[in-house]
Amino acid sequence: MRLRIFFGPEDMKRTQVSARPDALWELVLSLHPLRGPRPGFGPPADVARWRSDTLTVLSKRPLGAAVGRCLLPLVPVSSYWPDFLTPHTGTDGLEPALDTLLSTPRARIGQELGKLTSRSGAPSWGAELATGDSSALAVLRDHLRSYFSAALAPRWSDISRHAATEHTRLTGVSANGGPEDLLANLPCAVWHRADRILEARYPVPVDVHLAGRGLRLIPSWFCATTPVVLADTDLPPVLVYPVAHRPPPAADPNALAKLLGPTRARILATITVATPTATIHRETGISPAQISRHTTVLAANDLVLQARHAGRTFYTRTPLGDALATRR
Repeated sequence: MRLRIFFGPEDMKRTQVSARPDALWELVLSLHPLRGPRPGFGPPADVARWRSDTLTVLSKRPLGAAVGRCLLPLVPVSSYWPDFLTPHTGTDGLEPALDTLLSTPRARIGQELGKLTSRSGAPSWGAELATGDSSALAVLRDHLRSYFSAALAPRWSDISRHAATEHTRLTGVSANGGPEDLLANLPCAVWHRADRILEARYPVPVDVHLAGRGLRLIPSWFCATTPVVLADTDLPPVLVYPVAHRPPPAADPNALAKLLGPTRARILATITVATPTATIHRETGISPAQISRHTTVLAANDLVLQARHAGRTFYTRTPLGDALATRR
């Protein structure tokens, strides 16, 4: 069975790759590996480690029972799940996506949950959700937020790095060879250039006619072996697809010194909040004249703030300086 996405000339121009992961797509897809490995498919090693860590965390708090009772039944593996769980604002962050989810028309929620019930059954609170009960929707929002905080937030920087790396790769491909080369270099999909059709393996046969709407490509850390589209092909088209799982670059304790030079790196690492020149001199052995010269350069590049009072100078790292000095 196949997924086929049909492109017209305008769709080529309007196809774009998200630079950030989609919070609710990642959340929904992360619920699948929690159930355990599927026959014949082993998740990447980092996803397997994530699963082990997450199950340990969930077992120690009431949220674990809520995930099993309320969230897992909404997103069965290799089957239909409601599109309203993954609104189009997810790449803007979790909270905007949750706001969009809660503003979904009640008739649509009921229709999609009815489809889920007919195919897979529904969670025990499905009837309340289906009628648009505000308290049930609030419970859903709270469970999604709590699960994201416990399970995804600790890995979000790594998930974001993978998505940004994939965006960089495909943007470079597109800049060099155009959107056709971009589509030809998507993983787990085949681009038929002559027919302008993107094709991939899929659990059910699905045809998506873009009809000038373009396609939003969303790299996903939790997506498994095949891309995913929304069940309702009338919604704004997206293709969520798996990124390659590469280990993070090895930590280099001298990375900051290589970037800034050893003297500026030591000064930046010593500065915290309102650190006086005398403290920097005492902890680094660098002369006050050199400190003044180097901190002027750091301040000009928005890495530190400096303030003078009564003949003394104090320094505080900026958020950018903090990010550089504390990166591991």
